[in-house]
Amino acid sequence: MRLAFTICTFSHLAQAKTMADSLVRHNPEYQVVIGLFDKINQRDVSSVEKYHLVEINKEQIPDFESLFDRYTPFELSCLAKPYLASWLLKKYPAVQKLLYFDSDILFFDNLNAIEDDLENHNIVITPHVTAPITTEGLPRLRNFLNAGLYNGGFFALRRSEESMHFLNWWQDRVWHEGYHDFAEGMFVDQLWLNYVPLFYPTALISKNLGYNVAYWNMHERKITHEKGRFWVNNTFPLLFFHFSGYHLSHPDDVSVHQNRYTFANRPDVKPLYDVYKQALIDNRDADFRSLPNAYHNPSYFYQKNKALKRVIVAGCRRLLRLLNAS
Repeated sequence: MRLAFTICTFSHLAQAKTMADSLVRHNPEYQVVIGLFDKINQRDVSSVEKYHLVEINKEQIPDFESLFDRYTPFELSCLAKPYLASWLLKKYPAVQKLLYFDSDILFFDNLNAIEDDLENHNIVITPHVTAPITTEGLPRLRNFLNAGLYNGGFFALRRSEESMHFLNWWQDRVWHEGYHDFAEGMFVDQLWLNYVPLFYPTALISKNLGYNVAYWNMHERKITHEKGRFWVNNTFPLLFFHFSGYHLSHPDDVSVHQNRYTFANRPDVKPLYDVYKQALIDNRDADFRSLPNAYHNPSYFYQKNKALKRVIVAGCRRLLRLLNAS
C-alpha cells in the first residue's frame, strides 16, 4: 500500500482535492488521506469521496480540545502533521513509506525519485534554497533564518525506529512550542526541522531541484517543457510545484508572499500556474474559501487579543532576562 497525506480546513478542501487529483493522476497506485482540521457535520464532501477524509481530533492528538486556548487555527493545522503521520503508520501497518504534501501543491510527474530516496534514507526533507539569493526583494535569504532552512510542506518517511523517534520528538516540540512568533524565534512546525540533520544524520536533505519548486527558490530554477514533461534547469524532471501564496482572488500574482517575480519576468512558470488556476476553478475553490471552521471561528477582536497576549508575554520574558542579567 502506498500512502500520501495532507492536512487542511474545510475552506481549503478544493486545494486538497486539486493536489490529490494530480498526485493520483501521475501515481495511480497511491491512496491519499486528507486530514481535516475541521468537522464535516452536514456539509457536502462528495467531491472528495474517492479519498480518505479523516477528521483530526483527540483520536490523533491527545488533549486535543485544550490546545484551542494556546494556538491559532494555522498553528494547529501545522501541529497536526507529526501526529497524523504517527497515527497513519499505526493504522496502516502495511505502509512502509509515507509521504506528506501541503494542500497547495500540484504534481507534474511520478514519485519514483522520492521512493528511491527512501530506499536508503528514513527521512527526506527539502531545503528552501540550495543557492544564495543575491538580489534585492522578498524573500531575502535572511527570511529563512526566521521561517526555517527546510520547508515543512513536504516530508517523506520510511517506516523505521528512526522515523518513529523523529515523529515523537517533533510531536513533543510542536505540542509545547508550535506557535508562530518570529520575535521569539518560533515558526510553527517548520523551524524545528532545522535540527533534523543534527539529530538524524542519516536523513536526506534532498537537493533534487525538481522537488518543491516555489517562489522562494525560483532564483535557482528555470522551467522548460519538452516532449510532454516539465523540466527544471533542463536537468531535473519537475515532480511537484508548491503554489504557496497563490490565490484565485489575485490570479496575476505569483505569490502574495513575494515581490521578485511576475509572469512578465518569469514566463516560464506561467503554464504551471495556468494549469493550477483552472484546476482550482474546476474544484470550486472560491465556494469552499468562504466556509467557516467548525472548531475555530473567533472574532477579529479575540484573535487580536490572543496576539496581544503573546506580545505582552514576550515583552515580559525579555524584561525578566534583562533584570536577571543586571
